[in-house]
Amino acid sequence: MAAEPTPDHSSSLRVPGYAWDWLQRSRPVVAALAMVLTGQPPRPGFVQAVRRSFAEDDLVRDAVFDVVADVAFRGRVPSSRPPGASWDRGLVWWAATLSGRSVADYEDDGRPVDQPQLFAETPPPTDAAALVRALRELLAASEGDQIPAAAVRQLIAQLEQRATRDDVR
Repeated sequence: MAAEPTPDHSSSLRVPGYAWDWLQRSRPVVAALAMVLTGQPPRPGFVQAVRRSFAEDDLVRDAVFDVVADVAFRGRVPSSRPPGASWDRGLVWWAATLSGRSVADYEDDGRPVDQPQLFAETPPPTDAAALVRALRELLAASEGDQIPAAAVRQLIAQLEQRATRDDVR
């Protein structure tokens, strides 16, 4: 069995701004990294402080690599982007760096991915479903247990318009 490629942990590694931007937006990664490095939740400016010390501090650099691998990839960095997956380019950079591969290995290869259940057209709602949705919206807008009569009249008018429109089709 071949050994897994390991990331280059040298201090000459330059993390691009977009990879730091992805890290900043990834709250679970930032929270876990803060716990590893400080033992408490992240405070304002935490990622900027990590970014400043990343190049010079082996402990910080190793913690960033370990936490990104564990949290973002659940400990198993894939060797390429899964077909159909949409990844931020910052995440692509971290994956490529952690796996010792090229960013090009993670680019979308353009293969069509058949996902009929994810993107299949949904049938139009039935009258009952539309009514339930409209009633839920009405209840959400109510004040306590009181629903204004004007709101009920407006709902009836909307439902009558839909019924008339559906009858014309």
